[in-house]
Amino acid sequence: MPAATGILGLGETLLGPDALPPPPLRHALFASLVVLAAIFHLCTAGWGEIQNGPEGEYAGGARQMLHSPDRFVPIRHGIVAPEEPPLLYWTLNVSYRVFGVTTVAARLPSAFAMIALVALTFLIGEALSGYWRAFVAGLIQLSLCGSFLWGRMVTPEPLFAVSVAGAILCIASGYHNRRHRRWWFNGLWFCSALAYLTKGATALVLLGAVILLLALFFREARMRFPAMLHWSGLLIFAAVVVPWHVWLQMRFPGSLGAIASSQWLLPFMNGVDTPGAEHVRITRFLLGHLVWWYPLSLLVLPALLFSWRRTVRPHEISFSDAVPLFWMAAGLAPLLIIPHRQHVDSLPVWSAFSLWAACAWDRASLRSRIAGVALAALACVIGGVAARAATLAPVVFGWTAGDHLFATDLALAAVVAALCAFVAAAYLLWRKEETLAVGLLILGVLPLGLTIAEANARRGQHASFAALATFLPANLGTDGELLYEGSLRSASSLGFYIRRRFFVIDAPSASSTERVSPEHRLTRESALEKLGAPHPVYLLLHKDRVPWWQEQLTTRYHLYHQVGTYGDYVLVNNQP
Repeated sequence: MPAATGILGLGETLLGPDALPPPPLRHALFASLVVLAAIFHLCTAGWGEIQNGPEGEYAGGARQMLHSPDRFVPIRHGIVAPEEPPLLYWTLNVSYRVFGVTTVAARLPSAFAMIALVALTFLIGEALSGYWRAFVAGLIQLSLCGSFLWGRMVTPEPLFAVSVAGAILCIASGYHNRRHRRWWFNGLWFCSALAYLTKGATALVLLGAVILLLALFFREARMRFPAMLHWSGLLIFAAVVVPWHVWLQMRFPGSLGAIASSQWLLPFMNGVDTPGAEHVRITRFLLGHLVWWYPLSLLVLPALLFSWRRTVRPHEISFSDAVPLFWMAAGLAPLLIIPHRQHVDSLPVWSAFSLWAACAWDRASLRSRIAGVALAALACVIGGVAARAATLAPVVFGWTAGDHLFATDLALAAVVAALCAFVAAAYLLWRKEETLAVGLLILGVLPLGLTIAEANARRGQHASFAALATFLPANLGTDGELLYEGSLRSASSLGFYIRRRFFVIDAPSASSTERVSPEHRLTRESALEKLGAPHPVYLLLHKDRVPWWQEQLTTRYHLYHQVGTYGDYVLVNNQP
């Protein structure tokens, strides 16, 4: 009797065996990355106050949402703003309700997002090139100097970067994993929906550009990517995004028109600008990234300049090499074109840079590596001298207030530690101990990142009105009023620290496009009349405007009482 034989299916004959379980070393490397990221980002979340600018706008708007009848709708400068992408506001609301309205609670969503970004960088690198290069890329992402500055700010960019990184992980895993491809591509649509709720249609353009570039250059991608258009993925995206817009249209008729003219729909295409925002010139933007991406921006620079064919390998580029390159191209190209760019706008592609830098360092020759270490050490020395001379903060970071923020013993110790790490790494590279050299290089510059975070925290006394918030409640009383002259963005921290509304005076230099409720906007003549009231009235104005107000108040009331100074601003009241 013939023996029974099993019949092999098509998938069993064409597919290889299941992957072996990852070794314990892989789990240890991944866990160490997450723990290090948690230590650095969670422990520094409470450093410094909420500063004026984007931080105050988002943190203050989320605080005002707690007491708003439309508690799910973002608030900007005290006005309901249904055109604003809501995801950051929602995460801030959850953090406030769990931990209270504090500085730490405001920065926790960004801190957790940066931790998740390090983890996703590792997972993307593992899917593309193996767990060891993934670990190096994760270390690079963790140690970038810019992460300690822009990654700690209350802005949508950390959440946006995590959503984009999650989508890229789904693209890479779906490309390689045939068995679970549909699940990975469904995850792509879910991450795309989160990115859309964070930054609007800009997220879809970025991810669409990455997918399009990969499909154009790789035949396998053109064969596998059509599975992304399965109805289940589209349904997931619609289930996340559509209910929010439907509810907004029902609650605020005409809100879809406002969204169409706001940052939801391609601000770099329709020319929408953020009032009061400081635009970064293209030269400063590019040079600034040498600092934000330090030390890897300089470590791989000699290899790019003198052996770029060996580093990039343009004639034998693989899918794993192309993903970070196309990711960076899709994210940076619009920023090089639009005039109203910000340094933090590039944060969603920092993971791509980390992945590419890990690959470039791995391919660089010994001479290029040692030259990169020497270049990074030289830049460290120059930065240390500039810090002691009090020129680093205004020149590199654009901080006009507090020129001596880096002139501290902590900065000097960080520079010495980094130089020692560079010298030891160069010796290890010469001895062919590349693994130890990479770890020492990256971990050795972490104190520099902490120095930047500490300097930014000490800058809070010049760029925040937290100290003013501790003074006003006891002096305003129940019937007191606060007047402010200037741009709302320049005083946005007031919305986070002060629990009452204040009046905004039309300043000569303030942007007329800023939205202020009519009942809280004053002309200068109306403000002068209010300052004649018997109850306490405080006026906050820029120091450059002091002569004009001093003349007006002295002429009308024979009184000019300056209470104190807060950074570049002066506080005046109407009490003798």
